[in-house]
Amino acid sequence: MVIAQGGSIMFSAGHHRILSTLSRHGSMSRTDLARNLALSKASVTLLVRDLIARGVLREQELVFGQGRPSVTLGLCSDAASFVGISLQTDPVTVVLTDPHGRVLAEHSMRREADPAICFPQLAAAVETVRAQAGPDVGPIAGIGVAQPGFVSRDRRVCLASAALGWVDLDVAGRLSSLTGLPVFVENDANALILGEQLFGPTGDRPDFSLVFVGDGIGSAHIVNGRLHRGHHGGAGELSHSPIAFGSQDALPCRCGNRGCLETVSSLQAIRGAARQVGLTTDIAELVALTANGHPEALAILHRAGTALGIALAQLVQMFDPSQVVVILDPALKESVFGRVLRQEMETHVLRRAGVQTALTLRGAEANSFATGAAGLAAQHYLFGSDWT
Repeated sequence: MVIAQGGSIMFSAGHHRILSTLSRHGSMSRTDLARNLALSKASVTLLVRDLIARGVLREQELVFGQGRPSVTLGLCSDAASFVGISLQTDPVTVVLTDPHGRVLAEHSMRREADPAICFPQLAAAVETVRAQAGPDVGPIAGIGVAQPGFVSRDRRVCLASAALGWVDLDVAGRLSSLTGLPVFVENDANALILGEQLFGPTGDRPDFSLVFVGDGIGSAHIVNGRLHRGHHGGAGELSHSPIAFGSQDALPCRCGNRGCLETVSSLQAIRGAARQVGLTTDIAELVALTANGHPEALAILHRAGTALGIALAQLVQMFDPSQVVVILDPALKESVFGRVLRQEMETHVLRRAGVQTALTLRGAEANSFATGAAGLAAQHYLFGSDWT
C-alpha cells in the first residue's frame, strides 16, 4: 500500500494562478507576476510568501534594471513529485518526475490486461519508483496514466480500449484506492501532448499539433492553449484517415476499413511491407539499405513518408497550428522517410501570408508516454481548476 505523500496539498485559486504562470512562462519577479496576473503587489506578496513557506517556491537570482533590483521566483524541484504510467506498449513504463519533468526514477514491467492483476502491480510499481528516487524527492502529488483507447472527459474511466480489452473500467478509482493518491487517466496521444505542453520545448505555443509514429499513429492538438478533444474525444485523429483508394494500395485496417494511414505509414505497416519482399524488419537496418540505394527499401519508406506528409498537410489545412511535432523512430528522422514527409507536407499546404506552419521531427524516447502521463498529475497540481 502506498501512503499518500502530499497528494492532498490544498492551494487556493490565487496559489494556482501563481504556480501556473511560473510553470508556463518561467521564473519572474513579484512585480512581473502582479503585472501578468493583474493583481496588486500586496496580494502577490502574500501568496508568494505562503508558497515559499510551504516549500513550493524559492527565490532565485537578483535581476538588475532601473530602480531597485528584483528577485526572481521559481518552482522548487523538491516541492512535489509525480508518477507517470504508460500502458501504451508492453512492457509498461513507470516514471517518477519532479515539477520540471526531470525523470528521477524509472521502472518497467509486463503489461497485464486483467484488472485484478494489473492494478496491484501498478500500485507496487509506484512504491518501487518512490523508493528508487531516494529521500530527497518531493512528496508524490498524483499519478497520471496514459492508455490506448477512449477515456471519459473527467479523466477517470477507460471507455473502451481494444489493446487492453477494457470497457467502462474505472481506472482512476481502482488505482487510487490502492495507492491513496489522486489518479488522472488520458488517451496516450493526449497524454503525450499535455506532457509536451508542460515540459517540452513547444509548450509555450498556444496552438500546436503532435503526431506519434509507432506501431500505430497517434495525434493530438493544442488549440488556444487547451487540449482539443472534439465531441467524442477523437478530434484530429489521423491514424484511420483514408489515404489510399486504389484497390491495390487500399490495404485492410484493424478498424475494419481499408486504406487507412496506419496501413501505410506506421512502423507495423513498414515492417509488414519489408517482410513481404524478404527485407529486414529492423527499422534502422531498413534505413541503412536505403542509404545504399536498395530499390525496394527506398520504395517502402518513400511511400510511407509520402502518405504521412499528405496527411499532415490535411491536418495543417484544418487546424492551422503554429507547429507540427512528429515523434518517430530516430532512424527515420534523417532518412528518405523524413525528407519525403517534409516535402509532401510543404507541397500540399496552401500558401498563406506570413509565417508558415513549422514542422519538427524528433526522435522518440522510450519513456515519452510515461513522462507525458506524469504531466497529467503535474498539471492538476499546478493549475487546479484551470487545468487543460
